[in-house]
Amino acid sequence: MPALLEPDGESTLNDIRGYSVTHQKLTLDLDFQKRSVKGESVINVQPNAKDLRTLRFNLRQCKVSDVVVNNVPVPPSKWRYSDPYENYKLHTKASVHQHHIIWHKIESSLDVPPDEELVIQLPDNVVIEESDPFNPQTFDQTASRQPNGAAEADLTTTSAQVLNDSSVSRFKALIVEIRFQLESVRDGFHYLGPHSSTKHLPCFYSLASLRPGTASAAFPCIDSINSRCTWDIVVKCPTTLANAVKPYDATADLRKLNLGDYGTQIAGLARDDRDLTVVCSGDLTDEIVDRADASRKTVSYSCTNYLSAQQIGIVVGPFERVNFAEFRDNQQEDEAAQSTVELSGYCLPGQTLDLRNTCLPIPRALDHITRKYASYPFRSYSICFVEDLADDVVTFASFSLCSSRMLFPDEIIDPADDVTRKLVHALASQWIGINIVPKEPTDTWVIVGIAHFITDAFMRELSGMNEYRFRLKQNADRVCELDHARPSLHRMGSLLHVDRSELEFMELKAPLVLFILERRITKTTGMPRMPSIIGRIFLRATTGEIVNGELSTEYFQRMVEKFYHSKIDDFLSQWVRGAGCPSFRATQRFNKKKLVVEMLIQQMQGDQHVDRDLNPNTFLRDVKEDFQHVYAAPVQNVFTGPMTIRIHEADGTPYEHIVEIKESLTKFEIPYNTKYKRLKRSKRQRERAAVAAGLEAAETQDDVLLYSLGDVLQTEEEVREWKLQDWSPEQEEEMNQESYEWIRLDVDFEWISSLHFAMPGYMFVSQLQQDRDVVAQLESIQHMDTYAAHPLLSSIMVRTLMDRRYFHGIRSAAAKSLIKHARQEIGFVGLFHLKKAFEQMFCLPPPNTRMTKPNDFTNRASYYVQCTIIRAISQIRNHDGEAPMDVKEFLLDKLKFNDNSTSEYSDCHYVATIIRALTDALVAKHKSPLKDDFAMDIDHHDEVEFEEGCVAHIDRFRRMDEWTSSYQNLYARVALESQRRLSQANVHHFEAAHFLQYTRSGNYDLLRVSAFESLLALGIFKSRDLLRWYLYGTSRDTSSWVRESLRASFCKALARLSIGTDAKAELTATGDTLVIEQEISTEAIRADVARRKTIAGAAEALRKDLSQDSCLAESLWEAMSSPCLRLHELHDFLDICKLLFEERYESMVALRYPRYWKMENLGKGVLRFTETGVVRTKPRFSTKPAKLPPLQNGNSLSEGEESATIAVANGHPSQASPVALQISQTPQPAKPKLKLKLTNSHSAGFG
Repeated sequence: MPALLEPDGESTLNDIRGYSVTHQKLTLDLDFQKRSVKGESVINVQPNAKDLRTLRFNLRQCKVSDVVVNNVPVPPSKWRYSDPYENYKLHTKASVHQHHIIWHKIESSLDVPPDEELVIQLPDNVVIEESDPFNPQTFDQTASRQPNGAAEADLTTTSAQVLNDSSVSRFKALIVEIRFQLESVRDGFHYLGPHSSTKHLPCFYSLASLRPGTASAAFPCIDSINSRCTWDIVVKCPTTLANAVKPYDATADLRKLNLGDYGTQIAGLARDDRDLTVVCSGDLTDEIVDRADASRKTVSYSCTNYLSAQQIGIVVGPFERVNFAEFRDNQQEDEAAQSTVELSGYCLPGQTLDLRNTCLPIPRALDHITRKYASYPFRSYSICFVEDLADDVVTFASFSLCSSRMLFPDEIIDPADDVTRKLVHALASQWIGINIVPKEPTDTWVIVGIAHFITDAFMRELSGMNEYRFRLKQNADRVCELDHARPSLHRMGSLLHVDRSELEFMELKAPLVLFILERRITKTTGMPRMPSIIGRIFLRATTGEIVNGELSTEYFQRMVEKFYHSKIDDFLSQWVRGAGCPSFRATQRFNKKKLVVEMLIQQMQGDQHVDRDLNPNTFLRDVKEDFQHVYAAPVQNVFTGPMTIRIHEADGTPYEHIVEIKESLTKFEIPYNTKYKRLKRSKRQRERAAVAAGLEAAETQDDVLLYSLGDVLQTEEEVREWKLQDWSPEQEEEMNQESYEWIRLDVDFEWISSLHFAMPGYMFVSQLQQDRDVVAQLESIQHMDTYAAHPLLSSIMVRTLMDRRYFHGIRSAAAKSLIKHARQEIGFVGLFHLKKAFEQMFCLPPPNTRMTKPNDFTNRASYYVQCTIIRAISQIRNHDGEAPMDVKEFLLDKLKFNDNSTSEYSDCHYVATIIRALTDALVAKHKSPLKDDFAMDIDHHDEVEFEEGCVAHIDRFRRMDEWTSSYQNLYARVALESQRRLSQANVHHFEAAHFLQYTRSGNYDLLRVSAFESLLALGIFKSRDLLRWYLYGTSRDTSSWVRESLRASFCKALARLSIGTDAKAELTATGDTLVIEQEISTEAIRADVARRKTIAGAAEALRKDLSQDSCLAESLWEAMSSPCLRLHELHDFLDICKLLFEERYESMVALRYPRYWKMENLGKGVLRFTETGVVRTKPRFSTKPAKLPPLQNGNSLSEGEESATIAVANGHPSQASPVALQISQTPQPAKPKLKLKLTNSHSAGFG
């Protein structure tokens, strides 16, 4: 049995906890007007011990009204509830320097897993009873705890088997009922609806987060991914939109209600009879209209699969439904006829067409995963698009919640690939991520890697092999760049709550690790085995062999080794439990005597100590890791494994050789097979000319014509017109002496590595032109980018760009490579080639080359190349670092003469690309701010006029967006971005009010964030009002997505300020011609280096710049007191405060000064004492003790007794002793007792 072979992680936790949850029924009553939730959670608790007396659950931000256990009410004295949202508040005199106190208060709530906030002591009359193993109810209870398909257990088990089966419950379950209420919803759920500044339709949905506590903020539960049970969910809500916004008194006149500026909208919604739809995890079982109140209904769902509380999602809104089965053609319908999965999409009114276009590949993706891996684990799958979702996609059981920002119509091209990938990944997560979860946090890499591996496999089927391999190569290069001083994949699973970028890196590296593992398996077995491995894991999870659906790294390893027939311990220790990537340096030499190729491969990652500058984009992550003592894994000096080397010999035949890399330095010899010389390039060129002339190759020579890309623009006229340059006779002769065409390392893509191979440049050209693998072509271009600028390389790149047989990614890479060859010393030949290529493909024939052809975006590959050329031209600079004037004029012409009148696709993204490119050219090292026109020379005056014309054209698109909105206000957003950059570079001045107007609530959220970011970049720390407004939006904006975006931008601004990039940008922007040289102290140089290289140095510099800013301190403290913040948002603010302000264990104590009192004699023994407003700041009486007179009997006091007497002068005890001594030999007469009666008038009466 698997349970005996592998310990159950959740069982271990249950043993520690003393119980487990087998079933939970959740009832939610939604009130859209008050934005509150009343709920009841009925939890079936299975005890593991008879002495269990305490139950602990996670719950926050709720008010608990009643707790009942087995129908026995639990008195409040028997349960304790500690809400972290209430406990972290400090006194009114606290300041930002007490941020550490708040952190200590919420630290336990942010742990993984978080501490339980609700502790219930079982009443004395609730006893844990043992269950009867022969009772049929025991079998029912046990069957309900079996995962998925194993629930239908055979109830004919013999008594001996029952007594020996540990899965049979020994004790009867406890039924715990918890009634609660959420009055101020800030986490767990999100209410959306009409507001004084927004026009959202009423909507309610669940939230999810990588950080713990989101599920427990919605309802009582055990907030752990491994605590899984079956669920029943009941949602009570209004039936229609009108019922959701109407007041309780149906006869009330809406015009008489105080509804503010949005009263008209409320009045319109009150007459809207569109139904509210409830979408929830599980299967719909019932939907009933309330008999007592026809305006409300009850919708019930049931989940028979084992799910954790974090995987339960609910959404309620006026959605329109689309049946995805309509997207299948007849053949696909026949293939999917056996499938009973119901596919649906939900969107808000008016977005149905966009939903159909966006989710078009989903049915095909479901059929692909089902056919290749395993059947779908649930009965239905839904995708629901809502507004104001902080993340793009949130995955729950049997449905995914997506942001409406992802929707795009059929005339939009650019977001299609990224959106499709995210939606397919959300679908794949239903198999691995929802149905199967990591056993331990360190096993998360397996879950993430398999989900993205499945996604990439489908995208390969959808987009083709070239797109698939090109993306893999880009991701591998990105991993090599990022995997520096970071934890391992295995360790990173327990650090996902530290920063969002941890998961992003895992999503990048984990599928690549599985890919190279599959490549190594394929080399051994002869066929891909990873789909079979994944399918077997899915099958065992369905049958219950994987206990509780928990997948561990060890289980995955055993499954791989079963198919691989070999151990993978070394592979996992290097790529999963170890960090970093190998860096290879390889050399080759042909030994003519031995007829072998001598090669040397050396791993350099252990010897390279890269001293990198801090990156503003990752600075906050580095700070958080430093705060939480997250350390980088040690550098691995040696990575081992097979590497395939392919030699393309003289006759064009490729020969592959497998070399086993076992040490940091590997030397080996590869035998040479061909006895013929290398095919001469001059002959090839004659062959190409013959083919162009219509002659057969055999008529010109006996050699075979080899396949070659990039053989365009070969005629003499084209060479002259395009200013092309070919190999010189000396280079041709050198190439003819070579014995092979080229050598390529790691042909099978079995390594995630950086590779530096010493090989002549013409061999990389051969690899670019003759190797059909896009990875090989990209590697060639990347290597040739390391060469100095040369007309020959520019000619090779422009031929690659113009050859439409190349993959569009390779053509785009060639266009980017031409930037380097647009140098003044070689006559800007790269610029000429870029402009010539653009005019040839996208402009009218001469002499109207300035005029572009009407846009035709039907060919997506051509569209991507067109945008890349525009961006490449904008990056060209002269020797002064400025963009040449013909570059600016070229870009302005393309913006002015853009014609989209005949295109069926929108050109908004293309126009945005041109605007950004034009802005890049305008801001490139602009020397000086605008001055008086009379002080300028003619050239500078013309340049200023040109720049003003560019600014006017850019602003025209901003104004266009105010009349007819572009897709997601793209025109206005890119115009604001460009105007901000122009203002920073002193090209044109824009007031803060220009951007401030777009930050108002009611504008599109993406536009608001762009405006806020513009204000931030223009120096928000210099204006107290703007700083307060920005931080107000960061903490109190009604949109959670806006708050997240503004906080991320604010952190990046702090990072740039701490590292010093903003100061450098200001110096570069002003660029005054007057340079004052002065001596710089050694301490200043060290501080600057530390600021750029170390976290401590950057933090110290940031504190020096901002710690004394009282406005920033006050605004941050006000932001942390916002009632809108979730705990993880508060945590981010605390990290900022910890970075900026020192901890102070102090508190301002306010003491009331004493006042003078006056006495009024009212007569007859009545005195009235009244406090005056005069403040007494000095002691009124002397506290110096007076010397007592001698006693009557002649005795005197001792010195000690004398110091302990009372002060005769005022009748008060002295400071020397708190005790007043009265020493007398004769009894004194009793003093009359004073009966003081203090009243409101401060009067006292004697009696």
